[in-house]
Amino acid sequence: MKFELLEPYIPMFANGLAVTCEVTAAALVIAFALGFAIAVLKVLPCRPLRALLDFYTSVFRGVPLIVLLFMAYFATPQLTGYKISMFAAGILTLGLNGSATVSETVRGGIEGVDRGQRDAAESIGLDYVKTMRLVIIPQAMRSVAPALVNEVITVLKSSSLVATIGLMDMMRAAQSVQALTYRAFEPFLVVAVVYYVIVMVLARVGRALEKRLK
Repeated sequence: MKFELLEPYIPMFANGLAVTCEVTAAALVIAFALGFAIAVLKVLPCRPLRALLDFYTSVFRGVPLIVLLFMAYFATPQLTGYKISMFAAGILTLGLNGSATVSETVRGGIEGVDRGQRDAAESIGLDYVKTMRLVIIPQAMRSVAPALVNEVITVLKSSSLVATIGLMDMMRAAQSVQALTYRAFEPFLVVAVVYYVIVMVLARVGRALEKRLK
């Protein structure tokens, strides 16, 4: 192993790490915002709306992520005439895909809260929005927090797929270094270690959050 060959390419890895973090953060904002909204709408007593949202989640849970990413980046210009950027295609695909998982996780947590909690909130005059915001969702978060942390980790690792459309993230940086140095093990090992460290930090944060919620 000749890790000294990677020294000139440290800025490339650093830029790739920054892109990975930006893609992950933006995708998580979309996933959590949309996922929570869908989860709240799914528990409304409206069957057509629930059927529509169930179809939405089934599409993103049933189609491979890389297929959705290719459709977003390569098919959008064909259908709309608008060339979407690699960054936009990446965060939209990861965010929408993540929202399907987040919505099902949060919905399960909401439905797991005892019905008496909702009745008690309504008896003191809270409307649906306040009941959800102040009573139901805080209790649901206790049970779904570990699953949501796992979703953060999943989105982070899935962000490496944006390299397949040419976005210069950590994975793409490793591929570029491999092409320039004709060495594969060293650059991909560096990327693997960076991902591992980030995931371990997130896992530790998740355990601390779970302990705090308990």
